[in-house]
Amino acid sequence: MIGSEQAVREPVAAPVLQHEAPARATERDRFDVPAAPAFAACFALALISVLTLSWVPSSDPWAWLAWGQEIASHVVGTKIALGLAGGPSWKPFPAIFTSVFGLFGSAAPHLWLLVTRTAGLMALVAAFRLGKRFSGPVAGVIALIAVCLIQEAMFYFARGASEPIVAALTLWAIDRHLSDSPRTAYFLIFLATLNRPEFAPFLGLYALYLWLRVTEARTLAVVLLVLAPAAWLIPPWIISGNAFQAASAAAAGQGSPGSAIGELRSSPAVMTVPTLVLAAVGLAFAIIRRERTLQWLGYGAIAWALMVALMTQVSYGLPRYLLPAALVGCLLAAVAVVRIAELAGRGRPRAIGVAVGALIIAATLPWTVPRVSQQVQQARDADAAAYYWDRLFVAVDRVGGTRRVLPCRSSRVAINHTVASALAWKLKVPLRRIRPLMRGTGFVFSAPHTSFSGTTPPIVHASARTIRTIAVLPPWTVLEVTHRGASATPHCGRAGPTPA
Repeated sequence: MIGSEQAVREPVAAPVLQHEAPARATERDRFDVPAAPAFAACFALALISVLTLSWVPSSDPWAWLAWGQEIASHVVGTKIALGLAGGPSWKPFPAIFTSVFGLFGSAAPHLWLLVTRTAGLMALVAAFRLGKRFSGPVAGVIALIAVCLIQEAMFYFARGASEPIVAALTLWAIDRHLSDSPRTAYFLIFLATLNRPEFAPFLGLYALYLWLRVTEARTLAVVLLVLAPAAWLIPPWIISGNAFQAASAAAAGQGSPGSAIGELRSSPAVMTVPTLVLAAVGLAFAIIRRERTLQWLGYGAIAWALMVALMTQVSYGLPRYLLPAALVGCLLAAVAVVRIAELAGRGRPRAIGVAVGALIIAATLPWTVPRVSQQVQQARDADAAAYYWDRLFVAVDRVGGTRRVLPCRSSRVAINHTVASALAWKLKVPLRRIRPLMRGTGFVFSAPHTSFSGTTPPIVHASARTIRTIAVLPPWTVLEVTHRGASATPHCGRAGPTPA
C-alpha cells in the first residue's frame, strides 16, 4: 500500500550525498507546516476574504443554498416547499452545510464561501506539504503554484464551487495516510465521496485496506461505506421521489466532451501541457528509483482519469471531474523539476542544478502566462457577477419581494438562466418556480447576456401580451407581462390557486 515505505529514500551511493542528507532533513523540518496552525491561518484568511471581497456564489452553490434554506425552514416552522427540480445534481456534502447555514438567513452565502475558501487554501497547504515530503521545500512551492494554475482555479475559489473542497480532501487524505493516520484518511475520502461519487471505488478499496491492516477500524470502515450511498440516494428520494436525481440532473447537463477520448484530451488544459509532461517525467523517476509511494499515486491518477473517461463515454462527464488526477499530476510535476535539477547538478556546482531548474520553469512560461491571465480575468468576472447579484437583490426588494413577484402558487417569474438559483434563494421558493422564459403572465428580470448571467429570458408570444417596465436598476430591467387587455398581474392570497 501507499506509505509502506519512506516517502523519500535516503541517498546511499556517494559520500558527498551522505553528508548532504542531514542538512536536507533539517531543511525539511525548518519548513514543516503543522496541520492545526495551518487550518487556523487558512480559516482566518478565508474569513478576511469573505468580509472584504464582494464575490458571490455561482449558479450551483446558490441552488445548494436554496435547498439548504428549504430544509432549514422545516426545522424552524416556516416550511418552504422542498424541491430539487430545475437544479444541479444533489450533493450530500454541500447539503449538510447549507441546511445548517439556512438557519442563519442572509449570512448563509457568506458562511458557504467561508467553507470553500478555507478548503481551497488548505489544498495549497497540502500541496506544499506533499511536495516537501517527496523532494523538499522547493518542490512544495512548485506543487503549490501548479495547483494555483489548474484550469478555473480562481473561479472555483471566488464563486463557492465544490472543487476547492474536493482538492483539499484529496490531498489531505494522501497526506494523512502517509502520516500514519489511516482513520482520518478514510474519513476524508468519505467526505470526498459526498462531493464526487467517483471516489466510491477508492473508498471501497481503502475500506478493504482498513479491514485487513487496521482491524480496530473495521466498524468505521463498514459504517462509512454504508453511509456514502445512503447520503446520495435517500435524501433526493424523500424530497423528489427520485433516488437517482444526481445522475438524472448530470445527464441533462451541458458541456460534456461526450466521449472517452474527448475527456482525456481535455486533461492538458486542466493542468497545462508542461505540467502534464513533467508529471509523466515524475512518474518515470519514481519507477526508475522504485519509489512505490509515488508510483501508486501516479497509477491512481491514471486510474482516475480512465474511470472518468469511461464514465463520459457511457454517460456524462466534464473536464473538471479530472481534478483529483490533476492534483497528483501537479505533485509529480513538482518532484520532476527538482529531480532533474538534482541530476543535472550531481557532482557539479550547486548553481548548475539551480540554473537547470530555473530553465525548466522558464520553458513553461508560454503556457503559464496565459493561464495567469485567465485567472485574473476570472477574478474580474467575479467582481462583475457580484455587481449583477447585488443589483438583482435590490431590484427584487424594490418591486415588492416575494409577495409582489410570486403572489400565487401558480405565479411565474423568469430570469437569465444562470441567475435562477440565486433568485430562488432570494425569493425563498423552490427553484422550479423560476423559469428561463416567460410563457404567460408574470414578472421578468432581464439583464444582458454574459458568461456569468446566462441568456436573457425571452417572452413567448410577446405580441399577444402587454409588457410594462416597472423598474430599471442597471444592469437589470424588471418587466410585468400580462395578457393583452389585463390591467396588471393577478394578486392572490397566501393560499393561491394550485398550479395547473
